[in-house]
Amino acid sequence: MSLKQFGKDTFIYSAGNLLIRFVSFMLVPLYTNVFTQEEFGTFSLVFTFIGFIQIFYNYGMASSLMKFYRDDPAEKKQVITTIFITLTITSVLFSVLLLLFSGSLASILFSVDRPEWFAYIAGILVLDTLSVRAMILIRFENRPTFFTLAALANVIVSLAANILFVYVKKMGITGAIISTLISSMVSFLLVLPTIIRNLDFSSYSSALLKKMLSFGLPFLPAAIFQIIMDLADRYLIDWIIGRDAVGVYNAGYKIGSLMLIMTTGFNLGWQPYFLSKEKDKDAPRLFSRIALLVVTVFAVIWVLFILFSEELIRIQVGSISLIGPAFWSSSSVIPIVMAGYVFLLFYDLFMPGIFYSNRSGLLPVYRAIGAGSNILLNLIFIPLWGIHGAAWATCISFALMSVPLYFKTQKLFYIPFQWGKTGTLLLLGAGIFIAQYLVPFSFWIKGGIFLVFIGISGWILRGEIRSWLSARK
Repeated sequence: MSLKQFGKDTFIYSAGNLLIRFVSFMLVPLYTNVFTQEEFGTFSLVFTFIGFIQIFYNYGMASSLMKFYRDDPAEKKQVITTIFITLTITSVLFSVLLLLFSGSLASILFSVDRPEWFAYIAGILVLDTLSVRAMILIRFENRPTFFTLAALANVIVSLAANILFVYVKKMGITGAIISTLISSMVSFLLVLPTIIRNLDFSSYSSALLKKMLSFGLPFLPAAIFQIIMDLADRYLIDWIIGRDAVGVYNAGYKIGSLMLIMTTGFNLGWQPYFLSKEKDKDAPRLFSRIALLVVTVFAVIWVLFILFSEELIRIQVGSISLIGPAFWSSSSVIPIVMAGYVFLLFYDLFMPGIFYSNRSGLLPVYRAIGAGSNILLNLIFIPLWGIHGAAWATCISFALMSVPLYFKTQKLFYIPFQWGKTGTLLLLGAGIFIAQYLVPFSFWIKGGIFLVFIGISGWILRGEIRSWLSARK
């Protein structure tokens, strides 16, 4: 796969993934203009729980699918059949457990008497576990058009269902959960033919399952620590400050998670690409170029939100703003959250050494560093600085996770990262953040600063731009 093809595939599949994940981002205006701070806080805790429990439903099998998938038809069916049969059985079992303890879980996790929510949640988790893995198959089959159309269908159904149940029928949080279940059902029905076509029950292999679990299970604790870093701050804010603060914080975090959506989209193309380059002698140089390009894009978007987050969240269409007026105070956490996801981007860029050396067992160690520091810093920072303390705790914990991983992976597989150029961009961004905090700029000065930053970014990338133009001739 060439660098050009990598860029094309990444764009196509990232667009599809962005559409799927963009639903939660696009629904922020609806929720924050309809829900109170307390309601949005409860909503946040519900979907925080769903995000956390999903990793147990997957238990590293997505990574195993990417690792063991083969082009040979017989081997391919064996891998797919083994994974999907296993995931179906375990997902149903996990959902039965949720239903059995739904009353207690609703009271403990959400402080509400709504056990019926877990019937919907159980369905969402089963359907998403299978459909997300099927979307990986669609990527491997190189069906970008179907991938994008399926993602688009998910978005349209989710938006329509939320407008109907949350905005029109005023069903509140229940309406939001039912809407998610409906969109999950549609996604599953669309990918079901792909699953069925690739199944061969006679090829199920217990021996292969042991190998896949051996590779995939080390990703489970890593994923647990990752989700703690991403989501534990909501529960800590609820405990230390209160439910209203959770709602305000989550509104800003949702906008900041645009960077997470981009990181995930990039990783969809990145993992298959670097796995295909394991034997390529030119891989380190190619990876360095990719890192410079993608970090530059992330830096530009980060600086855009450093300068204009307050203006962007107040953009109105009719009577609805991007974030409801009750949540405008969350604008200042957005660039802090985004900075944390820049560190997560570097974490993903360091992955070739882990995969090439089959050292997935190292990941829980670094994720544990991030998760442990995240909880500790949240406990220290939230009482001092409120929701801003939570944002800084998340940002710093991502850095503490990524930096030591860099030094380890460079020993496993050296990549000549262009730190002079990437460091210049990120330090400039940090300088703009500090300056904007100390002496808030006028709108026109912000615009000038942003244009200068874009110009500097273009100058740093001039060599890559020339290479790209030459390749086009």
